[in-house]
Amino acid sequence: MSNTTTSERYACPKCGYTNIWTRDEILQRGKEVIYRGDNEATYSLHCKNPSGCDHRMRVAVKIQKG
Repeated sequence: MSNTTTSERYACPKCGYTNIWTRDEILQRGKEVIYRGDNEATYSLHCKNPSGCDHRMRVAVKIQKG
């Protein structure tokens, strides 16, 4: 069974908004970038600030095998 409740949390360095992304959101809405290790893939995510912020962050997600 996969763990879909795992989340990533970070403060946007541009606007300070606290972004919370679940693993499923990252996989569905993030853009996978070139950096890929044996156990993780890196995704580029936009800031979720409802006031509007164009900053993007890179977040590594562990690859689930099985």
